[in-house]
Amino acid sequence: MKRKNKNRLTKLIMMELVCLGIVSVAVFTLVRWSGGRVEGNEGDAAGGRQLTVTAAPDPGINQSDHESENKDGEKENLEPTIGSTVPTKEDEEGVTGTPVPSITDIPAGTSAEQVTDAPTKTPEKEENKPTPTKQPEATPTKEPATPTPQPTKAPEPTPTKEPTKAPEPTPTKEPTKAPEQSEIEEKPGMDMDFINSLSEPQSGEILEAAGAVRTVFYLQTDSRWGNKIYGGEDTIAKYGCGPTSMAIVVSSLTKIGIDPEQMSKWAKDKGYWYPKSGSIHSIVNGTAKAFGLESEGIGNDSSTPEKIKKALKNGDMVVALMGKGHFTKGGHFIVLRGITDSGKILVADCNSRDNTLAEWDLKTLTDEAKWASDGGPFWIIRNPNTIK
Repeated sequence: MKRKNKNRLTKLIMMELVCLGIVSVAVFTLVRWSGGRVEGNEGDAAGGRQLTVTAAPDPGINQSDHESENKDGEKENLEPTIGSTVPTKEDEEGVTGTPVPSITDIPAGTSAEQVTDAPTKTPEKEENKPTPTKQPEATPTKEPATPTPQPTKAPEPTPTKEPTKAPEPTPTKEPTKAPEQSEIEEKPGMDMDFINSLSEPQSGEILEAAGAVRTVFYLQTDSRWGNKIYGGEDTIAKYGCGPTSMAIVVSSLTKIGIDPEQMSKWAKDKGYWYPKSGSIHSIVNGTAKAFGLESEGIGNDSSTPEKIKKALKNGDMVVALMGKGHFTKGGHFIVLRGITDSGKILVADCNSRDNTLAEWDLKTLTDEAKWASDGGPFWIIRNPNTIK
């Protein structure tokens, strides 16, 4: 609105200046013309010398020779030029142009004094409009600097709930002794020749917890055998989870002491090793039978959770083949060794002592179990020392 009022005042001032300039030119011309007549110019005396003076362009009309428009839409008024047409119609801003009489309207023979003293028409002012005066340029007010908003502190991430750790077991340094042949009860299908040939095994860590089998725990990455070869080219540390898990089961449920290196040799000789993959799934049932234990594959369906709980509460162990998740990126055998009063599962993970000391939801285990043949991915291994 302020800009619009300013443009209107500017146009009014320009109109008055143009009219004043035209009148001055007219007076000057009349004086010269009158002087010429006094000197007796015949050509001029015939009908009076006529000069046509036209007004400068209307400031309200856009003409490229006289006005230019800046980027903000404001017009820059140039100096009025003699020879332009006096505005005679209302412009877009409502300012009315008043025609200025030309010198031809003055009768011939009028003296210079009469011309000089003749009243001059000026544009009538619009009603209720003040005399335009040039207003001083408004000093722009410096806007206060907008404060830079401080970044909002992101909320602290909620830590992922880690599996609850089971009570720290008391490790034992006593070596697991090889049983005497007379202490082992022979059953159909047992590999007595191999059992009788066993030397004293290397010691394992004893894990004891309420609701769990007293477990002889081995790590496949143990420096005592981790770099030993399982099969023809694979190390126990990388591919020996099958024989290591079965060494845990046999050592915990029978009187037969056997370590991962001894079990890896036996498994390879019996054809359970598979190059660059570990062990074939039948290693569980085959090893259980060869060392006098009963086994049952229970698969992984809606009835599996109740079967696992019942077996663990009865003192049995369960071998599980796990897929991608908390325990492995591919395939990995672990042993379920017990269940707590709150229903959490205790495991023996031969590749991780941390996993072994944690308590697990049964649903996590069934969700991450990998498909397996020969009755898997869960196999119940019966404890011969419990009363059925």
